[in-house]
Amino acid sequence: MIKYEKVMTLGKSRIKMKCKLEKQLISTTFHLKPITQQDIMKVAATMLEAYEGTVDQQEDTLQEAILEVNKIIKDGYGPFIAEASYWIEMNNEAAAVICINLWDKKPLITEIYTGKKFLHQGMASTLITKSMNTLKLMGYDELILNVTAENSDALHLYKKLGFVQG
Repeated sequence: MIKYEKVMTLGKSRIKMKCKLEKQLISTTFHLKPITQQDIMKVAATMLEAYEGTVDQQEDTLQEAILEVNKIIKDGYGPFIAEASYWIEMNNEAAAVICINLWDKKPLITEIYTGKKFLHQGMASTLITKSMNTLKLMGYDELILNVTAENSDALHLYKKLGFVQG
């Protein structure tokens, strides 16, 4: 059993993790798209649905989710790194999303989520790997994130992708 140092964020126990960036092999049939202002409604709708009923739920309405996504892409959590932020489109909706912002001079996964009907298809790992490769090409050497301690599925994925506590 790995013990993690926990920090409190928004009343939740969070684990800080980091990963050294190295070129990763990626093979996908998913359609990854950059996040643009025109995509906000789809990206926000999936955020609301993905977090609903989970320990990470913060928004209760679509309008609140839209405001949160706009805050992310308009540098509300540090400069938004649009080149490394993506969403996967399936059936004309956002199936999964990753948002990267610059926090304390390091790229931070601000959001990573998958719509409930698209879970366990490898979308989150595809998005993270694509973002890691892009960030490496941009000259960054590390990617950081904070994960809710109770989110064991996410912890497992991050460890599998090379993230360690830090």
